[in-house]
Amino acid sequence: MRSMSQNYSNTILIHYGSEIGLKGKNQPQFRRRLKENLQLKLKSMGMDWVVDETRGHLSISIPSKYEGLIEPALQKIGEVFGVAWLAHARRIPHHGFTWDSQASDTKDLHSHFVELANERYAAGKTFCVRVNRADKSLPFTSSEMEARLGDVIIKNTKWRQVNLSRPDETFYAEFRKNSCYLFSTKVNGPGGLPVGTSGRVLVLLSGGIDSPVAAYLMAQRGCNVDFIHFTATSLQQTEAENYKVKRIAQHLSNYTLRSRLYLVPYTYFDIALFGHRVHHDLIVFRRFMARVAEELGSQIRAAAVVTGDSLGQVASQTLSNIVSVSRVTGLPILRPLLTYGKNGIVEMAKQIGTFEDSIEPYKDCCSLISRHPKTHSDHNELSELEQHVFSDYQKLIDQTLSDSLCIKFEAGKPLK
Repeated sequence: MRSMSQNYSNTILIHYGSEIGLKGKNQPQFRRRLKENLQLKLKSMGMDWVVDETRGHLSISIPSKYEGLIEPALQKIGEVFGVAWLAHARRIPHHGFTWDSQASDTKDLHSHFVELANERYAAGKTFCVRVNRADKSLPFTSSEMEARLGDVIIKNTKWRQVNLSRPDETFYAEFRKNSCYLFSTKVNGPGGLPVGTSGRVLVLLSGGIDSPVAAYLMAQRGCNVDFIHFTATSLQQTEAENYKVKRIAQHLSNYTLRSRLYLVPYTYFDIALFGHRVHHDLIVFRRFMARVAEELGSQIRAAAVVTGDSLGQVASQTLSNIVSVSRVTGLPILRPLLTYGKNGIVEMAKQIGTFEDSIEPYKDCCSLISRHPKTHSDHNELSELEQHVFSDYQKLIDQTLSDSLCIKFEAGKPLK
């Protein structure tokens, strides 16, 4: 086998999920949004790499001076919703492969495939070749090319054992118009839909485990995500820097990309409630949070409010209490974790990297309001109570939002 030609480029090959592929006439819109989100991710790393978008896949050509950043780039790109899988590949230009082993394009293909196989060689291990012939004009089938490239590996490397069902190593060749991509490792992406294709939501973000996972799931379905968090007192920018909820929101922006965190004091609620004996204080407070979130959501054009509620997990999340909270807002309240058990939520929190921050000691506003919440409530009874306690509810909401602090994030970094 002759020495390898340098006629190739380091490339990150990106395949989007089947959900995007099934969007019909709307597919270009989803592909464009995915491309924009990938470029935003690269920008957050200080990279101006170009993302090329074509039907079926996207690709990023890596300038030679940045080859040492390929692994960090793969990790960051692997956080972008809409990505099904990605791979560090060699992109080889071609003008149409033939069965002539002496043809220039064919020689290049064989040389690069042998080089790739040698890089991954492990004594006593098995291999197989998988070919995707996306360019149907080429004069061979996928299985024919798999057999041919497998034969090239056996004849020109130390690999000897083929296993088509459970190989230790798989070598991939993806043939597209004018280009062939060779690679050996696929990295799974998070799937879902590109952020920005499903509207905006406002997530009630607590300091606990559940609500960050709920935010992640909404972003995975393509939503732009902003956050609202209720604090015991008004916070200044400097005080918020080391606030654990700020750290959680910042981490989540690795997935949500562009997000705003609104830190909202519930001081005025406490003042209004002072001196009143209220048996359902926590549910009254959760209704207050829902109303404030609705008002803010309307201002930022959110289509829904999102909570981390899981049915029956705690006293405030019984069905009657969830219904009592839902009935005070015109905006829908979405609860993506409603049927999840705690163990499943914890595992997801660990996977997305919010678990450690979430379990840091912290007094959640709900625990400060009530230690022993009631498990049953009635909307009509609570409405009568609120009319008695809060003389001007809209003023209470306006005062609360007037003291809010907004922090903006972009792809894991706070914006000045």
